[in-house]
This record gives sequence, structure tokens and C-alpha cells, in this order.
Amino acid sequence: MDDIKATAAAHHNDAALHLENAARMHRDAAKQCESGNFEKAQHLATEAAETDTAANQHAMQALDLYRHHAEAVTARKEEAAADEAARAAKKAAKAV
Repeated sequence: MDDIKATAAAHHNDAALHLENAARMHRDAAKQCESGNFEKAQHLATEAAETDTAANQHAMQALDLYRHHAEAVTARKEEAAADEAARAAKKAAKAV
């Protein structure tokens, strides 16, 4: 559980860092555009889009961790319920 927490938190922090960097690049692109430096603005916008993609990849990796954790919890609950049902059936069989 702690590994999932630490790993997911790291993915969220990485995503946030990428988003902050992308926002900075967009602001810089806007300044370049206002100055008429469209080539530089285009380059910055492209870099920002690529950085945003990296942020989304980190967010998706965190979501995958959550999904896998939920699946593991569900499997454990189903196994516990099956064990309990087997114990109840055994107990009922002994009572008969």
C-alpha cells in the first residue's frame, strides 16, 4: 500500500511539474507572439504541447495504479467471501 501511495504521489508531482512548465512555455509563447516572433512562439507552443503530453502520461500512470489497487482489493474481498461461504457450507454439512 505504501508503495502505491509513494508511486502515485510521485506521478502526480511529476504531472504537476510538467503542467507548470507547459504553462510557463505558453506564457513565453504568448510574449513571443506579441513581439511578432512567430517562429519562436511556434517552437514554444510545440514544446508546451509535448510537455502537456508527458504530464498526462504521468496522470494516467497514477490512474493505472489506482485501478490495479482497486482490482486487488476486490479480488481479496471475493476470496474472503468465498472462504466464508465454504466455512458456512462446511458448518451446515456438519449440522446435517
